[in-house]
Amino acid sequence: MKNQPNPRKSNLSKGRDNRGSLPSMATPRHPEPLPKMGLLGFILILGILAGLVWLVMLIFGLGPYKGGMPVPTSTPTLMQISENTGTPSLVMTGTATPSLIPSLTLTPTFTPTFTPEPTSKPMPFKLKGEPEALNSELIRPELGCDWLIIAGQVWDLQEVPVTDLTLHLFGELGGYTIDMITMSGYAPVYGESGYEFTLQDLVVDSDGTLFIQLVDNNGIPLSDPYPIQTIKDCQKNLILVNFHQVQ
Repeated sequence: MKNQPNPRKSNLSKGRDNRGSLPSMATPRHPEPLPKMGLLGFILILGILAGLVWLVMLIFGLGPYKGGMPVPTSTPTLMQISENTGTPSLVMTGTATPSLIPSLTLTPTFTPTFTPEPTSKPMPFKLKGEPEALNSELIRPELGCDWLIIAGQVWDLQEVPVTDLTLHLFGELGGYTIDMITMSGYAPVYGESGYEFTLQDLVVDSDGTLFIQLVDNNGIPLSDPYPIQTIKDCQKNLILVNFHQVQ
């Protein structure tokens, strides 16, 4: 009797083969695309780039930062007052103060000599004593031998210093026309009512060509014009001329 195949075993094997070939129910996942950059992100990137460019220009001095900031400077000026003398001449003007010494470049010119006439009526101020020539190093050691200094003080009837009166220095000296004004009290190194005129490169001999007069703020004379004698000597380049009230 021949062996017959086991029909149960065949069916079982067939069932196993069919189960092994069942299709997979899993769904494959694809990578998600990157989000797109919006308008805000684009503006942010532009801002970062602009900041970097500005920083580089600032550090290396490029563009509007090239050459640095300009430094302001100031130049002192002097006011000139000319007189109608009839002939061309150089007029030295200025107001002398302890901290400002006018220095001018001079060109010699011919000017006629003159002697001002004293006023007929008595003046309220006169010279106190005689002008005295000293060495400028005693009071103004910072000025050299080439400076001529005319200075002094003003007092009233009670010998009290008088300030804010005008001193007028005028005439001719060393071939130059001189016309300068200053105020009493502007040079306290000589006293409470001290005044000062400084003239560079004019330490020369002269007699009767340079005059000084005390006037009020309107230019009305308060004293006669007094001549000043100058000497070409470094030991006598400071001339003290004092005024005091007599009426």
